[in-house]
Amino acid sequence: MKFFAILSAVLVVALGVTSTTAAAAAADIAADPESACRCPNNCSHKYGSSCKFYDNGNVLSGACINGNGGLTCAT
Repeated sequence: MKFFAILSAVLVVALGVTSTTAAAAAADIAADPESACRCPNNCSHKYGSSCKFYDNGNVLSGACINGNGGLTCAT
């Protein structure tokens, strides 16, 4: 019986880490190019910082550049 309790605990922890990691990865991708380089979530970004955002269901990677009234992510 102890074996199954330990096995269940290990599985719960493993599944929790996997879902937390996936959620953290998704949180690093902005909804649009401006949000990828600006506050409130990306205040530390500067000119040249790497950035990611969603566009039509795809994840695009780029770098922060000056434009559009502040920093924006350009691919």
